[in-house]
Amino acid sequence: MSRLFALLSLFGLAGSPAPASALPSLASQLTGQQALYTLTLSKLRTEDITGATGQMSFNIADGCTGWGTTQHMTLIVRNADGSLTKTVSDYVTWERKDGKSMSFSLTERDNDGKLQVDDAGTAYHTGADGAGEVDYTTPANTRLKLPPGTLFPMQHTEALLAAGRERKKFIAPPLFDGTDTDGAEATFVAMLGHQGPGDAPDPALAKIASTNVDIAFFDRKTDDETPQFRTSMRYFEDGVATNLVLDFGDFVMTAKLDKLTIPPSPCKG
Repeated sequence: MSRLFALLSLFGLAGSPAPASALPSLASQLTGQQALYTLTLSKLRTEDITGATGQMSFNIADGCTGWGTTQHMTLIVRNADGSLTKTVSDYVTWERKDGKSMSFSLTERDNDGKLQVDDAGTAYHTGADGAGEVDYTTPANTRLKLPPGTLFPMQHTEALLAAGRERKKFIAPPLFDGTDTDGAEATFVAMLGHQGPGDAPDPALAKIASTNVDIAFFDRKTDDETPQFRTSMRYFEDGVATNLVLDFGDFVMTAKLDKLTIPPSPCKG
């Protein structure tokens, strides 16, 4: 989740990868969370689809030395002939807070429960410049290099939140999240405004600042400037996302936050 409009480092210095010392620290305001979203169709760009609906749960557990993430999404698409296509995906990661490694697993099943996607492995930061490698257990015996400055998902979240606080216009760090067997993707994150505490969809968020962002994901192996996927959201400093828009190309979904729980941290005191 790599093609870029501009080749930049994490902190906006053209042509220079972010050194390991510049990678964002995860000792931030990020917290554990349990969030449930309802997905609703908001735009169609094809006549092959007539409707779509879904649900997504997103949970983060603070493991003190790392973050455990689980995401479960069910998406049902109504085709022009009236048939329904159901996709169920499960995504699980464990990301060390020191940024050195991340394990991941992604599965996706179709209408009949048949496995369509099965990716798993472990990624490491091995270079002083933030470079690394990923070892896939599925597909078996696959090893890929990660480019300098590559961030894992929670690092990526912290980077864009830091950029919002610093009133940057955009950042463009490579991202490896385990959802693409081609390795790291390029991302272009546009900052659409930073706001202090105030109006929020949940009382737990009302006292927290937030940043509005638009994120485009590109294939690094081609020169295509069309994003493979695009999303926008309001990101709060604790890592909770609201006002999600998910652009799948042929159609666009909005995700409404229906339920949020922020569990107490087991690591304090």
